Amino acid sequence: MPDSTAAPSVPAWLAKAQETYEQEKLDEGARTIMHRQQLVRNINTKLDALGVEALKPARLDEHGNLVGAVLLEADYDEDAHEVRALWDETNQQIELHTADWEDQRFGRVRLLNTLGDIVAARYETPKTPAPARNLRNEALRAIDSLRPDVLNNYEVEAVVTAIDGLTAAVLHVGDLITRAADRP
Repeated sequence: MPDSTAAPSVPAWLAKAQETYEQEKLDEGARTIMHRQQLVRNINTKLDALGVEALKPARLDEHGNLVGAVLLEADYDEDAHEVRALWDETNQQIELHTADWEDQRFGRVRLLNTLGDIVAARYETPKTPAPARNLRNEALRAIDSLRPDVLNNYEVEAVVTAIDGLTAAVLHVGDLITRAADRP
C-alpha cells in the first residue's frame, strides 16, 4: 500500500530550474543595490566637488531605496521648500527636488549647474509628471463611443467604420509586436 504521507517527489529539472531562478533573483537584487550605491557615490562626490555640505548626505535606506541628500531644510516663514539632491541618469548630473507644501511629495525642479540653482530651487514647486496615459484604453473608448449604426448618415457611417477598423488594426499590430518582443 502506498504511503499517502510521503511528500511528492519533485523532478530534478524543476529543482534545478528553481535553484537557477532563485540565483538570478539574488543576482538582480545585488546588481540593483550596487547601482544605487553608485548613485549615492555620484551624488555625494559631485556635491563635495561643488563645495556643498549636505545637511544629510545621500544614502540607501534599510530597504535599499535611494534617499537623496538634504541640502536645505524648509523655511515656512520665507516660503522656502526643502531641497534634496538626487542623480539624473540621463544627464549624468545632480537634479534638485523640492516638495509641495500640501502633499509633501518630492518632485524635480531643476538640474544643479551652479550653486545659485540650489537657492532658486528653494522657491520653486515641483513639476510632477502627468500620469501615464493608457493610449490603448483611450483608443478602445473612442471605438466604443461612436456607434455607426445610430448615425443615420451612410457616408458618416462609412467613415466611422473605417476609422474604427484602422484603430483596431493598429492596436492588433501593437499587441503582436509586444508579444513578439516578450518571447525569450
